[in-house]
Amino acid sequence: MVSLRQVKSALAVVEHGSVNRAAEVLCLAPSSVSAQLRELSAGLGLSVFEPAGRGLVLSSAGRQLLPKFQHLLTLNDEIAAQAQALVSEPAGELRLYAPSSMCIYRLPVLIEMMQSEAPGIELHLQHDPFDYRQALADRSIDAAILVLDKPETGCHHQDIATEEVIYVAHPELVCKSEISPEQLMQLSLITTEAACSYRLAAEQHFKQHSLRLTPRQSFSNVEVIRRCLLAKMGVGLLPRCVVAEDLSEGRLCEQKVEGAPYFFNSTIVWPQGAELSPRLNVFLQVVRAQLSAVPS
Repeated sequence: MVSLRQVKSALAVVEHGSVNRAAEVLCLAPSSVSAQLRELSAGLGLSVFEPAGRGLVLSSAGRQLLPKFQHLLTLNDEIAAQAQALVSEPAGELRLYAPSSMCIYRLPVLIEMMQSEAPGIELHLQHDPFDYRQALADRSIDAAILVLDKPETGCHHQDIATEEVIYVAHPELVCKSEISPEQLMQLSLITTEAACSYRLAAEQHFKQHSLRLTPRQSFSNVEVIRRCLLAKMGVGLLPRCVVAEDLSEGRLCEQKVEGAPYFFNSTIVWPQGAELSPRLNVFLQVVRAQLSAVPS
């Protein structure tokens, strides 16, 4: 059996020409170096060195084995370097859940920044329909990106942005003045699916006016709703970030409604008590850097 210490001692003797000099370089006693050379020869079943005057030189077998000894030492250095890189430069899969609005309109800039900071991280993204609570509980995802109006129980939180959810429509369908929920009910309303936090906020708003929200159409994907609005199919309920470019270029307009908009926080959540992986930590650092870069 060959040990790395034996090989290091043998190579040091080859490089420096004597046991005493090799011992000085390795910070060992000469007797320890001599013992490792004997153990190396015994383990291999042949003499690696032979006497030459007052020193040692490689035997014929030792000269043939020398490239292998050097390769073993190089391989050890490469393993150590790669291990250090894995500690200092996070790599591997970061598993996240995010709804469609966050996937399309919040995540791309964060992903780009993360890839610049840690190119070894590969993002694996889950989106609706998906049971993120169960996935967080069984650790099949590292974190979830949610749009919340109250904290998620049993989780750490890191805010990404304040999300303003507004009513919006094609310019030809927008009423110039603010309208009431009762007037909004008379329009073709397009919302997200029933369990969505945006939809729940609208339902609560309507309930406060003794009304029941009855959308003409509902979709799980915000981009589908946006396309319907561009096609003049009604008034939609969407986060401002989804339609920001359409609003600035006049393709869509905000419909002012009494009691709206609704405010949420887009937030990263991960389980309390779970170990914070280096990959998730990099992503959280990117989010915090992005927040600090946005003017207050």
